[in-house]
Amino acid sequence: MLCSFYAIAEQELRIGVGNFPPFFVEAEKNGIFIEITDAIFSHFPKYRVKYVFMSNHRLLHEINTGGIIDVACNIFPASKLDAFLSEPVFRYRDVAITRKDDNLTIESVGDLQGKSIAAYQGAKELLGTAFKDVAENNQGYSEHAHPSETTNLLISGNKDVRVGDINIFWHDLKSKHHKNEEKTNVNNYQVHYLWEDIYSHMAFRDQALRDAVNEVIIELHENGTFDQIYKKYRLH
Repeated sequence: MLCSFYAIAEQELRIGVGNFPPFFVEAEKNGIFIEITDAIFSHFPKYRVKYVFMSNHRLLHEINTGGIIDVACNIFPASKLDAFLSEPVFRYRDVAITRKDDNLTIESVGDLQGKSIAAYQGAKELLGTAFKDVAENNQGYSEHAHPSETTNLLISGNKDVRVGDINIFWHDLKSKHHKNEEKTNVNNYQVHYLWEDIYSHMAFRDQALRDAVNEVIIELHENGTFDQIYKKYRLH
């Protein structure tokens, strides 16, 4: 366990993060969640933040053992955690996306029935009982380990609907290089907001630091700082 927050001022603070574009981008040392974390710790100028990139599985292990990181980003409440969890901070916005040319009316989860759907791995268990019912009674439903696969299936016309985080979709469109640029034009897609936002947290080895950061997280939520960061990455 780290010593108290007040005693470790001016020391290096090792923050564990994943490599999950556009939230964490190791090659460029940036991303949406990196900017959010920077905004939080800019309120603690005596700290020298060092980001440590690793897999999500290792991230949970390292924060639980207290080995090489002091703070872990993007931890969900259901995780088996031996550390102190912050207020909700990192936002995921799962949506359904369709091609505008298909003129599909999707106003509720039930409207997805009968549509071919590409979703991220685990979506069937995470997006509620109504979506699970749709998924289990739909031969055109599939889940994919890599979010970019769901984007490819939608823009290629192989699936009617992509289900997943909106920021990942915008990032995928921006990253794709197709001969037909029409397929990666953001204006050619319709976003259907069917689910509430999901938040993950930071986890801390030190409780006093967690408590101090919580005050800043609440302030930055309320004053719109986090919303401004998300808007930078929005393509519409």
